[in-house]
Amino acid sequence: MELRDYQSAAIDQLWAWFLRHPDGHPVMDCCVSSGKSLMIASTIQRAITEYPETRVLMLVHQKELLVQNRDKLQAIYPDADIGIYSAALGFKQLNHRITLATIGSVYKHAHLLGRLNLIMADEAHLISTKAIGMWRTLIADLKRYGNAGIRVVGWTGSPFRNGGIFITAGEQALFTGIAARVSMSDMLKAGYLTPLVPVPTVTKIDTSQVKTAAGDYVINALAAASDKTELVNAACDEIVRIAHDRRRWLIFCVTVEHAQHVNDALQARGVASAVVLGSTPSADRDAIFANYQADKLRCLVNVGCATTGFDSPPIDFIALLRATKSPTLLIQMCGRGMRLATGKTECWFADFTDTMASLGPIDTITGKLPRTTNDQQGAPFKLCPECGSQNSAGAALCLDCGFEFPQPERIKHGAVASNAPILSSQIVPKVIRHPVSRVTYHRHSKPEKPDSLCVSYWSGPRVVAREYLCFEHRGWAAAKAAQWWTRRHADSEVPATVTAALANPAPKTPAAIIVNTSGKYPEIIAFEWENNQ
Repeated sequence: MELRDYQSAAIDQLWAWFLRHPDGHPVMDCCVSSGKSLMIASTIQRAITEYPETRVLMLVHQKELLVQNRDKLQAIYPDADIGIYSAALGFKQLNHRITLATIGSVYKHAHLLGRLNLIMADEAHLISTKAIGMWRTLIADLKRYGNAGIRVVGWTGSPFRNGGIFITAGEQALFTGIAARVSMSDMLKAGYLTPLVPVPTVTKIDTSQVKTAAGDYVINALAAASDKTELVNAACDEIVRIAHDRRRWLIFCVTVEHAQHVNDALQARGVASAVVLGSTPSADRDAIFANYQADKLRCLVNVGCATTGFDSPPIDFIALLRATKSPTLLIQMCGRGMRLATGKTECWFADFTDTMASLGPIDTITGKLPRTTNDQQGAPFKLCPECGSQNSAGAALCLDCGFEFPQPERIKHGAVASNAPILSSQIVPKVIRHPVSRVTYHRHSKPEKPDSLCVSYWSGPRVVAREYLCFEHRGWAAAKAAQWWTRRHADSEVPATVTAALANPAPKTPAAIIVNTSGKYPEIIAFEWENNQ
C-alpha cells in the first residue's frame, strides 16, 4: 500500500519535529478519513527501519480500533513482529518488537512490557491533560520501569477535549506541541471526503434549560428535554419523510431509553432498524454491525458507540437527536458520514438540535487555551490568532499587528431546530468592497514554521484584511507567493526569503479589495487596480 502525498508529508513533519525537540511528546492532528491507521503503520515501520532496536507500543481504547490498526500495519509492514495485548480479543502476547494493546487491558501491567522507545496513542484526545486516568498511569509506570526517555505520539482528528481546550494546554498536559496537521478543509478540497449537506428540520429539541458540566450537557437533564413522546414521534416522522431515498442511516440519541424509543418509533413506521449501545454484548454488536454493512438493516440508532472505531463508508444520512457542546463529539459524529463510497456524492445531515448553530461549521472548529483566573495570570487577556501577542480581554485591535478581533457570536439555546451550515463552504458569502488607503508589510513568525510575509490592507484607520506570503515554504504556498509577487513586481525576481522581500521596493498598491467577511477571518477574493494596471 502506498501513502498519499499528504500522508508522507505529515510523517516527514513528525520526523522534523523530533529532530527539533530532543524531548517532549507531539500531536498528529489528522482529520477523519485522512488515513491515521496507515500513517501510524508507516511511522512504526520507518522508526524500526531507521533505528532497528526500536520497540513500539500501539495504544487504543477499544478492540475495533486495535483490529483496524493491526490490519493496516500488516498491509504496510508485512514482516512486522506484532504482539496483541487485549482481553477483549483474548490475547496477551508479550516480547514482540511491536505490541498493540487496548488501554483497559494493559494499563496496570507496565512491568510486563519491558523496554519501549515509542508509544503510538490513537484517539489521543481521550488522554487527560492532568496526571490522572489509565493512559497517564501507564505512561508514568513505564517511565518508572526504566523507560525514562520514552516518546509518545498522539494521533487524533480533534486535538482538544470537552470544552474545546487544546490537549497541549496546562501545566500537567502530556503533549507539548502539534507536529503536523491534515485538515478537514484540505481533505474536502482534494476530494478525499464526502461533504455533509444540511437538510431543514421542523421538530425542535429545546436545550435552553439544560445544565452543563465538564464542557457538555448533563445527560439526565438532556434526556429529559429530548426523550419526549411527541418529540420522538415528530422527529421520526421527519426522518422517514426526509431520508426515504437514502441508503444507510445513522441516528445519535442521548440515553439507552431514548434510543429504544426512537428505534420503536422507526420500526412502527416500517424501517429496518436496530439499537446499538456501548453496553451491547460484543457478539450481538458485531452481528448488528454485520447486518448493517450488508444492508439488511437500514438504520442504526446508537448511543455513544458509533463514533471512533466505527466505519461504514456508505452512510449517507445522519440524524442528530443528541445535542452536544463538545466539539470533539460533534466532529466524531459528523465524520461517520464523510467517508467516500461508490455511488455516494454527499451525506445528508438532519440536526434536530441547535448544535450546528452553536459549534459549526465543523471544518473551522479549532481548539482554544483554558481560561485563567486573575490570581493565576493577572488581568484577563486574549491571544491574537495572527501574531500570538497577548491583548487585554476587551481589545478590538491587536496592539502588535493591528488584527481586528471579530465580535463574538452569541447563540441562544432555545426551541429552534438547527438548519445551520455544517461546512464553511455552505455559508452565504458576505462580500464588501474596501478602498485601500495604504498597505503595510512585516515579518510573521510562528513556532516550528518558516517565517512568512504579512501583508496588511488598510482602509482609513483600520486593517480590513490580511494575507500571508510563504516564500520560505514549499509546494502550493510558495507558488502562491511567487504568483502574488510577479503580479506586483513584473521586473523583479521572486525573493526566496522574507528578508529579501522586505528589502525590495514596496509593491504596487491596489485601489480597492473585495473581501468575503462570512468566515472567521476576512478573505480577499479580488483586487481592483487603478487604470487596469
